[in-house]
Amino acid sequence: MKRLITKFVILAVCSATWALAQNEKAPNLKFSHKRGFYDAPFELSITTKETSAQIRFTTDGTPPTRSATAYSKPIPISKTSVIRAAAFKPNSEKTKVETQTYIFPRDVITQSNDGLPPEGFPYSWGENKVDFGMDPRVVNDPRYRDSITGDLKSLPSFSLVMKLEDLFGSERGIYANARSDGREAERPCSLELIHPGAGDGFQIDCGIRIRGGFSRMAMNPKHAFRFFFRKEYGDGKLKHPLFGPNAAQTFDNFDLRCSQNYSWSLGGDANGVFLRDQFSRDTQLAMGHPAARGDFYHLYINGQYWGLYNTCERPEASYGASYFGGAKEDYDALKIPGGFAFGGGGGQRRESPFPTDGNIDAWRRLYDIAKAGLTNDEAYQRILGKNPDGTRNPNDEVLLDPTNLIDYMLIIFYGGNLDAPVSKFGANGFPNNWYGMRNRKGADGFRFFIWDAEHTLLDLHEDRMGPFPTGERFEQSNPQWLWQQCLDNAEFRMLVADRVHRHFFNDGALTAKSATARFLARKKEIERAVVCESARWGDVQGGFGFRPPRPQGPNGGPPAPLSRDVEWKNAIDRIVNDYFPKRGQVVLDQLWGQGLWPDLAAPSFVQHGGSVPSGFKLSMLTPAGTAYFTLDGTDPRSLGGKLSPKAKAYEAPVEIKENVTIKARVLLNNDWSPLNEATFKVTPKA
Repeated sequence: MKRLITKFVILAVCSATWALAQNEKAPNLKFSHKRGFYDAPFELSITTKETSAQIRFTTDGTPPTRSATAYSKPIPISKTSVIRAAAFKPNSEKTKVETQTYIFPRDVITQSNDGLPPEGFPYSWGENKVDFGMDPRVVNDPRYRDSITGDLKSLPSFSLVMKLEDLFGSERGIYANARSDGREAERPCSLELIHPGAGDGFQIDCGIRIRGGFSRMAMNPKHAFRFFFRKEYGDGKLKHPLFGPNAAQTFDNFDLRCSQNYSWSLGGDANGVFLRDQFSRDTQLAMGHPAARGDFYHLYINGQYWGLYNTCERPEASYGASYFGGAKEDYDALKIPGGFAFGGGGGQRRESPFPTDGNIDAWRRLYDIAKAGLTNDEAYQRILGKNPDGTRNPNDEVLLDPTNLIDYMLIIFYGGNLDAPVSKFGANGFPNNWYGMRNRKGADGFRFFIWDAEHTLLDLHEDRMGPFPTGERFEQSNPQWLWQQCLDNAEFRMLVADRVHRHFFNDGALTAKSATARFLARKKEIERAVVCESARWGDVQGGFGFRPPRPQGPNGGPPAPLSRDVEWKNAIDRIVNDYFPKRGQVVLDQLWGQGLWPDLAAPSFVQHGGSVPSGFKLSMLTPAGTAYFTLDGTDPRSLGGKLSPKAKAYEAPVEIKENVTIKARVLLNNDWSPLNEATFKVTPKA
């Protein structure tokens, strides 16, 4: 008993000592000016209530130590500056570091206008030539010179602050050694979100890594990042509505990506629009599925402007817990390793799916059942956790969400995705760029997430239907191979036709109208920021072995910078005016060629849903066969192709007196059309 009491006392004393140490090392600092954008110089005062503490600060991104500059009077701030400060108390070695970034747009547009590195930055990293600063040919262009400072404030900005040695150092620098990955390639940093006007930002200390596969090439001057929020750096999670009020509010990590394959920074590609990946992820959301949300931002590294970037959620276990419920430990999240293994193997393709969270056991069970064949309903319904008659079997686990798989593949087909989930680059292709997730304790099967969809919206007639042999071995398993196996089942093919009708007609997510509106909304979001990207990266001369060098400028000089009003506008216009208006029919023809889009048309409604007065009479148009409909939300077609006992034959306009979802199909010679459904809301009487 005495030993137990003694142990308790020791623990209590240790806890009190630890708490006291925390208070000792973290005196609060107060800055006279908030982080943000400024036009006029000011003097920055830093104060602390701890009278015995000495404030020390740095301006080069390094955390201050006792040997850093002592604060004795206000600091004059007249240009873009990063201040890191800490208050050191006597006999206390550790202290909390505060970071504040002050951005002066008129200073930013003059940064390194000779292309040389600013103080503290290297002349080169890895295989890169120096590419710094803002090109005066863009900054002083009559089209942009009067608005470019405002363009820098057209989006929120991230300020990344850290030791430059941790980025560009030949030994430890993760930017200079971008092929390194894993925890050993993670470095500490400060991350600030700065809004140009109203809006709450944040500052958080976190870990940073380089993200991506192809983008890790040493010749690439503009890398993407991933941020990790761990208690070892400070707050264990980022708590901020980064993706809006209707999205997750806390994060273990997120990505800050940038265009690579069709970018200005890597090869000077005139096809760069910076929207392809985000458009595909937006489309998955528009179809009613969870997806990796994202938005656009400017990025600064230690105060140096670094260009246009795009946030992206990571569909891993913490994402699942945020959106689907349960604990992170309940989730299996799978992905394909990014890029190539450039270690001792010397460039071997890494293609086998692996769990970022949980395990791969359920995926293997799904694969084994699908490999054995899904032609009969018993096998197909089993992976859905159902009996052969479609009723739920509580003894069978749910391994697949078929609606999600179909809609995921329709996005792949519509975008003509060359690199996911089966890549076109390589003999017979290989699996790439896919995420899958399942809650082991939930009632939903594996869902798939659009990921890294840069190779999209290119060739109007691109056909990615397959079938592809990739997936015949478990090590190459992927969602498209699973789609191909499911196509052997008649019920799945019927569901494919239903989802095609839903998204390719009646202003669905893959109609020209809807796709164009979604794309143009994002185009408007970044339109002004593209000028800044042009000034920062538009002067890349191309080449790099996989793209021809850009033509020289006047008198044999360097090429003119790629610009918003020429190359970007032309690339945008091609997608809006040529791709979107025609792509839907191209994909429908491709689906028809594989027997996935029937000749029998679905019934059409004279009004496809929306508000109607009480007593509204809905007419249906049926080119051939007999239309059958239901008013209770069930399908007129029963499992196996039978007529549902709840279905009614359409003989006269249907009177609508209350809110209702109408589902209708055509039946002709035992063949069913795709499903047409619409929801009507009865407007109250005045």
